[in-house]
Amino acid sequence: MKFASDSPKISYVELTLFREKTKFQVELLNGKICITLTDQTERVRNFSGLDIRIKKLFMKRLSAAISSKIVFGKIRLKKSIRPEFWPACFFYAPLIPYIAYLTVRYRGLGTICAANPGIPLGGLVGESKEQILKNMNSENVLKFFKVSGTQSNVEKGFEFIKRETLKRKFKFPYILKPNAGQRGSGVKLVKNENEVLEYLKETNVDLIVQEYHPGPEEAGIFYYRFPNENEGKILSITRKIFPILEGNGTNTLGELILKHPRFQYQWKVFKERFVKEWETVLSLGEKKRLAEAGNHCQGALFTDGSSLITKELTREIDRISKTFSGFYFGRYDVRYRSDEKIKLGKDFGIVELNGITSESTNLYDPDFSIWRMYTILFKQWNLLFRIGFENRKRGVPKTKLSEIIKTLIVFYGGNRKVNVRSD
Repeated sequence: MKFASDSPKISYVELTLFREKTKFQVELLNGKICITLTDQTERVRNFSGLDIRIKKLFMKRLSAAISSKIVFGKIRLKKSIRPEFWPACFFYAPLIPYIAYLTVRYRGLGTICAANPGIPLGGLVGESKEQILKNMNSENVLKFFKVSGTQSNVEKGFEFIKRETLKRKFKFPYILKPNAGQRGSGVKLVKNENEVLEYLKETNVDLIVQEYHPGPEEAGIFYYRFPNENEGKILSITRKIFPILEGNGTNTLGELILKHPRFQYQWKVFKERFVKEWETVLSLGEKKRLAEAGNHCQGALFTDGSSLITKELTREIDRISKTFSGFYFGRYDVRYRSDEKIKLGKDFGIVELNGITSESTNLYDPDFSIWRMYTILFKQWNLLFRIGFENRKRGVPKTKLSEIIKTLIVFYGGNRKVNVRSD
């Protein structure tokens, strides 16, 4: 069924009746709805003269279409009042005056880039995941290697991955993702060689091939340390809960998502990811995981994990961070097997480390008030400027605003080809 509109008063409804597409014209005349049918010979017949079967089928389909629009309208309305789903430009708007104040107080926006002198621009944008992971001397870092951009020669990149995975004893499944990426874009759990080849055809950027940690748990650990202090601290921990559906033997995957009290808010993400399975009925008790990337905009639920913060874990994260010269502020994304182990600072794998544009993602906990969300956000930015300013006093140069703008233009305005759809 398709809708089109040429004016506020006239709309066209295209239905498939008896396996043939038929176009109805719905027109508002003098406050009354007039419906006519246009067949393939462009003849127009009044609705009252239609075959009774077509009348019933049309009204049934039209009713379903109207109901669908009402359902999606309700979803959009409910989503719009949940701050965790607000567009970034809208959510961050109240922060702009505060950043302007901090910029003046700490002598320039470029001060933030001095917070992590060991990362280009402090990890503002486009930082290399490979270089960051290499700079950490820790067995907790999941094994990985880099693949150069493959658009010009997909087969060459494919053969390189085959050789390196064999050499490093990587087994399927493993992760493919951009070496420089944001918000979980392009993260793919590949299960066979065909999926690897298909992924390479859709990108022209440098990639990271990384071993897969099954978890089942994932968390974001936000760490910071002032250069004049010996010990760092954990600002926050975010639990990342992956979306999992359970079938009832009756409803399709799409219907279950649209009925779910949370998953419905991100139905577009899930439909793009599972377009071929959208109309598939899940059997009774069948469980379907809807996301592999632990990212909020990819479907994961973020909740506050402050109960995981212990002296043992803080000590271990601080130890790992100090092996990376020039790192003071950022978020570790880790996978682990149990709360008990990670509280002891043991048995977890580091997926990646993000720099100064990291978020203290516990602020997206749906139980947090908007006041608490902004309190966390303002504290994070205050710490960032203070750490950057402290490093500047120690001789780290301030990054020029022109360099920041140039880097942003190159990253977002270049010819990067990345499939934003993630698993």
